[in-house]
Amino acid sequence: MNPNPPLPAAVLAPLGEAIVQTAQALSAERGLSDTARLKVRGLEDLGRELQTLLHALGAGAHECEAVPLLDAALATRRLCLPELARRGLRLTVEGVTAQVQADPAQLQHALDLLVQHGMAAGVDLRLNVRTADDGVAELLLSGAGAGPDAAQLHGQLLRWLGRSLGWGVQREPDAAGWRLRLRLGTAPAAAIAPDGEGLPRRHWAGVDRALIIDPDERTRGIAAQLLRLSGVKGDCVATLAQAEAALADGVPRAVVCGYPWDDPAVQALRDVIQAQRPGLRWVELVNAPFVFAAGSDDGSQPARISRHDLANTLLPSLAD
Repeated sequence: MNPNPPLPAAVLAPLGEAIVQTAQALSAERGLSDTARLKVRGLEDLGRELQTLLHALGAGAHECEAVPLLDAALATRRLCLPELARRGLRLTVEGVTAQVQADPAQLQHALDLLVQHGMAAGVDLRLNVRTADDGVAELLLSGAGAGPDAAQLHGQLLRWLGRSLGWGVQREPDAAGWRLRLRLGTAPAAAIAPDGEGLPRRHWAGVDRALIIDPDERTRGIAAQLLRLSGVKGDCVATLAQAEAALADGVPRAVVCGYPWDDPAVQALRDVIQAQRPGLRWVELVNAPFVFAAGSDDGSQPARISRHDLANTLLPSLAD
């Protein structure tokens, strides 16, 4: 029996609705400062995004179909026109006529998150639909200036949605400012067939070794089983000292740690691994339920997941 059964969308959906209603009630209160009203609006946005995300992911299997990507991008632009006009911004959509095999609802939600994240930069945007040299369809969103904050809500949701679907989300330098690349799949040559009853390894091809550090025995047991089923090599240890000894068996690409991020001993271990493995992914285990937060792009802040919901969050947190 699964010790962490996933909650159905029918159970979680009222949570988003309750957040929206609470935020709207708070916004009606008199005497709120401008800072408080901004935070209340952010709370309302979070509730709405949660409802939309649950609608896109649904509760069961999704049927993929050939979706005209340029048409989907143009449809997203039309939906965003009122918000673009309110902010005084423009969005130009261009590119090739390409198709992608995807669930239409999930693709639409990814496009919406991509554009909403871009609008947070406060500049005119350009969305380009292209096919990469390896045959993978891509969306390139670009603009002038420094770009949106990596911690912005829509950007974090986009990264986690992309990881759960096996879509790469990457921020790149651009001669005119910034660029976000959303790769809607994996190159055919890089795909690895499923290993027996396990999960598709291709979603974690870049994570050749993971290291799980947590004093809780139950957490280590669940994590070990998930790693085995996914085909990811790794170690599950109880202490930081054991983790350091485990480095003799291989340097991990990702570390999932149940000890606090700001613990000096944790930072010392991270520095040791980082020196041998630039680009190390660090995920912090926390006790709060339903935590699934992306870390900063530069690695200065870890990703965070709940140790009580590993069945649903561990593998997506390791995905490329």
